[in-house]
Amino acid sequence: MKVSLTFDVEKDLHSSTYNGLEFGIPALLQILNKHKIKATFFVPAQLLKKFPDYLLFLKNQGHEIALHGFAHERFDILSAWEKQIRIVKSVEIYKKIFNQYPKGFRAPQHSIDAETLDLLKDMGFLYDASYTPFNLLQLLFFPKRFQLWLKGFFKKREINKIGDNFYEIPTSSFILPFVSLPLRIFPWPILKVYLWVLKRTSSNLVFYAHSWDFIELPKSKTDKYFSYRRLISNLDKMIKYLSEKGDKFSTMHDLIG
Repeated sequence: MKVSLTFDVEKDLHSSTYNGLEFGIPALLQILNKHKIKATFFVPAQLLKKFPDYLLFLKNQGHEIALHGFAHERFDILSAWEKQIRIVKSVEIYKKIFNQYPKGFRAPQHSIDAETLDLLKDMGFLYDASYTPFNLLQLLFFPKRFQLWLKGFFKKREINKIGDNFYEIPTSSFILPFVSLPLRIFPWPILKVYLWVLKRTSSNLVFYAHSWDFIELPKSKTDKYFSYRRLISNLDKMIKYLSEKGDKFSTMHDLIG
């Protein structure tokens, strides 16, 4: 089975700082380098523009850099014109820094819609990674987005070709999505059971976390009771465990055979 580790890079939770970028990602890279794994980082275009050398360094290390909107805004509340302008500007910034066209996109807060998908297809993106099917946690965080959640809940839990050369790559989920939270709250024996279930309900595994998941967050109750240190420890154990099971790690782009 193929496994892809993905990370949304953005401002720190409950803050306007970028400590997750400065301190969290280096802590993450220690684990990735230890296991010789390349990951995919979804980054808002404004953040690419603010830290071009840092993101170029990640790309030169073999990691994939994909887009995460323009300024981390929800796309489902924008007009068609606003969506297009933001994607066009984001692509321009990306091309200027990396001298190539972006392949992937993830809408902030799962806010993808049919209009945005059509724009991505028309503009030559290879994949979108915004949906997390079979995910009840999303409804708890965004109860006012019930219709959008309901549509995403019943999406396929496998890579789905939705255009001539355009794919949807969902985050893995079984009620609880395969994100940072299970690695924070579950002790390792329970996490192994969770992984066992995911592997039997998915054709591949896609995990995601945020840059701020790897730092201390004084204003976060989640981090207070379920420390980022457990996340880091369990991520290390999980990679080792899956590798020993014969699973292969790849970037999101490389998931598409």
